[in-house]
Amino acid sequence: MRLLLACTLLLLPAVGTAQSAMEPTSTPPQLDYYLPANTQYDADIPTPEQVLGYQVGEWHARHDQVIEYYRAAAAASKRLQLIEYARSHEHRPLVLLVVSSTKNMERIEELRAAHVARLEDDAPSGELGPVFTWLGYGVHGNEPSGTNASLLITYYLAAARGEKVDRLLGNSVILIDPCLNPDGTARFAMWANSHRGKNLVADANHREHLEVWPGGRTNHYWFDLNRDWLLLTHPESRGRLREFHRWKPNLLTDFHEMGTRSTYFFQPGVPSRQNPNTPPENLDLTRNLAHYHAAALDDVGSLYYTEESFDDFYYGKGSTYPDINGCIGILFEQASSRGHLQKNKDGLLSFPFTIRNQTLTSFSSLEGALEMREELLTYQQEFFRNARADAKKDSVRAYVFGSPHDAARNYEFMSVLHQHGIHIHEISRGVVHDGHGFARDTSWIAPIDQTQHRLLKALFEQPTTFPDSTFYDVSTWTLPLSFGIPFAELTASDIDNGLIGARVETPQFPTGSFTDADAPYAYLFGWQGYYAPRAAQRLLAAGLKVRVATKPFDIATTDDSVKSFTYGTIVVPVAIQDKTPAEVATLLRDCARLDGVDVHPVGSGLTTRGIDLGSPSIFALEKPKVLLVIGRGVSGYESGEVWHLLDTRYDVEVSLVERDRIGRVDLANYTHVVLVSGGTAAWGGGEKLRSWVRAGGVLVSTRRSVEWVRETILGRDTPDDSGRGKKKSETTAQPAADKKAQATAESALKPSYADYDQLNAEKFINGAILAATIDTTHPLGYGYLSGDIALFRNTRNVMAAEDNPFVNVAQYTAEPLLSGYVSDANLDKLAETAAVCAERLGRGTVIRFADNPNFRGVWYGTNKMFANAIFFGHVIKDTSDWENK
Repeated sequence: MRLLLACTLLLLPAVGTAQSAMEPTSTPPQLDYYLPANTQYDADIPTPEQVLGYQVGEWHARHDQVIEYYRAAAAASKRLQLIEYARSHEHRPLVLLVVSSTKNMERIEELRAAHVARLEDDAPSGELGPVFTWLGYGVHGNEPSGTNASLLITYYLAAARGEKVDRLLGNSVILIDPCLNPDGTARFAMWANSHRGKNLVADANHREHLEVWPGGRTNHYWFDLNRDWLLLTHPESRGRLREFHRWKPNLLTDFHEMGTRSTYFFQPGVPSRQNPNTPPENLDLTRNLAHYHAAALDDVGSLYYTEESFDDFYYGKGSTYPDINGCIGILFEQASSRGHLQKNKDGLLSFPFTIRNQTLTSFSSLEGALEMREELLTYQQEFFRNARADAKKDSVRAYVFGSPHDAARNYEFMSVLHQHGIHIHEISRGVVHDGHGFARDTSWIAPIDQTQHRLLKALFEQPTTFPDSTFYDVSTWTLPLSFGIPFAELTASDIDNGLIGARVETPQFPTGSFTDADAPYAYLFGWQGYYAPRAAQRLLAAGLKVRVATKPFDIATTDDSVKSFTYGTIVVPVAIQDKTPAEVATLLRDCARLDGVDVHPVGSGLTTRGIDLGSPSIFALEKPKVLLVIGRGVSGYESGEVWHLLDTRYDVEVSLVERDRIGRVDLANYTHVVLVSGGTAAWGGGEKLRSWVRAGGVLVSTRRSVEWVRETILGRDTPDDSGRGKKKSETTAQPAADKKAQATAESALKPSYADYDQLNAEKFINGAILAATIDTTHPLGYGYLSGDIALFRNTRNVMAAEDNPFVNVAQYTAEPLLSGYVSDANLDKLAETAAVCAERLGRGTVIRFADNPNFRGVWYGTNKMFANAIFFGHVIKDTSDWENK
């Protein structure tokens, strides 16, 4: 890192009072501690203190107080316009504050439209307008300095008077997103304020600095919203993205906090970890902006660093998503006081000090954007022009995609693309590529030649080689693989002028078919649809008797056509129900309309091929009663992903039970227990859980809990980490001469100390996509019509394949890497190991997922396996006699 340019900040000729950075004030800081000195303010604009009742930094502002101040300021100032763009899961408002000069605000929609129009195809450069700067704060709820700093920035922009602020507002449109995570922010503010005494306590062991699980970092369902810009799982992200694309900012800032022992970071990050789809000019502009931040922090003596630790690779973060959209994203990380005052290596770190640093770099961002206005506006226009030019030279001309059997998954996938501004078209005829067919009615095409060319490519490509193997986040995010949707790259020779049909303006959720019938014997629907589990749950919750077919059959429907039904077909007999036939029909009609399943009435239980509808191979389903183990030591992300999936997509009630309370819980009240990483220690010897499984319970374990389950519940020793059960005693002794030669070679290749970080990173799997095969005849494979499946992996833990082949429901292939980075050594360990195992224990079932099938709420392609564990776990038969043969 080298910062050679000294910048003069027009907004910051001098800053505040002379308070030591690492010492708390005996009284609350005043506004001049945070804001530019010698500034006149409009007395009609309320200060934050007048609305909050205390000075910024004295207490942690609650989310409702932040919104209250923003509403008061917007009502008092013609420079401000407040937009509510979404509601969180807990129904808290998310707002965007638009700030500019009074003159600009009178025609703000005209300025916005003109700014966006400059980026369209063949738009003339024209006269440059204002620069659009987005200040984003508080995506992690327990990183509060940014959100509290936003109050100060808002007051200054609304109330400050003078030539400097007039120049800024006259040439800028500023967008302030004060709190990206309202639910987490509310959770943390309550914690910090609840433990604040009259006398501030800096002891790191003080309870104020040690949040209870799950902490305030995440949103309501314990997701990290700073990973959701690309995936759009949550309403907070979807609403924000609409505004992002409506305004198309030139600069977007993303304010965070890091460990208390740190200093202050701002980008650039590690240059070698820049995503190759991001133009190199982006890094140049980021470096130029860094001079403004450095000057601001130099002025008050704050320590900082750049070009270390963090990167710009994964496009799902607030500081990187802008980079693939013609904007400059900047990450800021402030050492956290995690409360009001905490001791660190340099002395005492106070909450007001953390707020001041974030305030300073907010101002430096505004100043840098103003001074670099022409460069930023020109870069953004050229970004999209160059993207279209690159698209015309790309050997890939389009991506064709579509699942022939799951309209709901197609819809969800296209909905994500649509929200990112990617154009999707119908295809005028079927396409066959590399032996895979894409039918006209169930497939679509995304041409490369479009404004969002770079983002489209980033979502569909499958990189497997990288210049730097260290990743701050995941190494890949190939979206169609996560959705389990077949896709193919098409070249010019694959496309004729008539293939690309009408553009899909807005994807529509599919309505399944339902045929009215007089006195049907039963209703049937397949399990292929993504929301088939929700349909089954809908019926079970209504009290219907619902069954699942474990073998295929053909049967005549009431319209006199013979249809084939495969493994996992849902059977709802009519006569055995406690409801009238009309009530049963209404419920099945709702399943078709709301869950997208095709419901088929049949007039007889006699089939034309295969099992009949009264067969013992058709099992009754039970309404799931799920206990999810949560609490101290348990992965909040993984447990939140399970909770979110079952609660919001399948309408399954989930009992969240603290790990430390399990010993006092009657497990007989539950059909399922779910263990994610970290959920095992409180079980002790596991005898209570083992007895519950033997009595008929279904135990579902994922990732780091599977080894404990294998050893403690199933009573088996875990093989060595090769995953193939090879014993150390089986290794062949090496001759002495060979050992000497090997030692000499290894000595010559001995890495230097400086290589440690890079080489150590190669041991880990930080998010890759691997190929596996799944048994589609197994209850956990119901709904999958192809035996090929893509799995997400971000752990080195290996689950050995069992000797009983019927236990291994899914296994990695011999050469499993589909996308992302995995070292050769790790690939060798993973090849042909088990991905999913399921077996009976007494009258119950033990299911183990080596990976996380619910990762970040976007793995629609593997959610079905997890749903099958919930709905069909008790259907799995005992195959243990195979081992005795």
